Amino acid sequence: MPQYRQLSAALIAEAEKWDGIRAGVAAIDQVLDGPSYKAAAEVNWADDHSEQTTPWLPNARSLLVLAMHHPEDDPRLDWFDRGNTAGNHRLTVISEALVTWLLRTHGVNAQALAYQVERGGVYLKDAAVLAGLGVVGKNNLILHPKWGPRLRLRSVLIEASLSASRPLENFDPCRRCAMPCRKACPPNAFRQGQYDRPACIQRLDADRSQPIDSGQRDSDGSPILVTEWCRRCEFACPVGAKP
Repeated sequence: MPQYRQLSAALIAEAEKWDGIRAGVAAIDQVLDGPSYKAAAEVNWADDHSEQTTPWLPNARSLLVLAMHHPEDDPRLDWFDRGNTAGNHRLTVISEALVTWLLRTHGVNAQALAYQVERGGVYLKDAAVLAGLGVVGKNNLILHPKWGPRLRLRSVLIEASLSASRPLENFDPCRRCAMPCRKACPPNAFRQGQYDRPACIQRLDADRSQPIDSGQRDSDGSPILVTEWCRRCEFACPVGAKP
């Protein structure tokens, strides 16, 4: 498979034409060799691998990683309603548009991946680090230099071997931070000094069981209830916060 060095830059530029989007490219073999896949293999996270995965594009070599800004003052992007969120829908539209652009403009096959690993997605935090979009902070979230953790991720699998982006250098925002993110966590998911995934999931399950009124009405006039996910650690993080 030939190298497409110029295509990598063109693809990133095309992706970043969308408002509030930043993009980078990673080699898929490096993503699959990342720490999240290794950890999943060690602990056998059944909930991540219990469903049938969507088959991937054969001979894929690269991964376009998209980061969408999700500011604190736009909570609707993350409201879970009828199996989806507005932010997730927007990222899906952008991903599919880029798949079409790659094939139509450059004759390169691509595949928009699902968010969930169990449905054929990838571990997006690992991918985002490799694509130069941020670093993993002490809140276990990707920290973008401008947006901090207030972002959402998605990826597109690409058949061609594109020139990969470089991971960020000299960006270590948690080094001397007092870690207000950990103190803000309602389930105290960092009480052991590292991220406690089950504790975080328990809080998300509680959010799901207590939907809120979106202020919108269904066709029959009844209120549309949505899930508002906990974002306390995001909002407490000083990186990228509004002054």
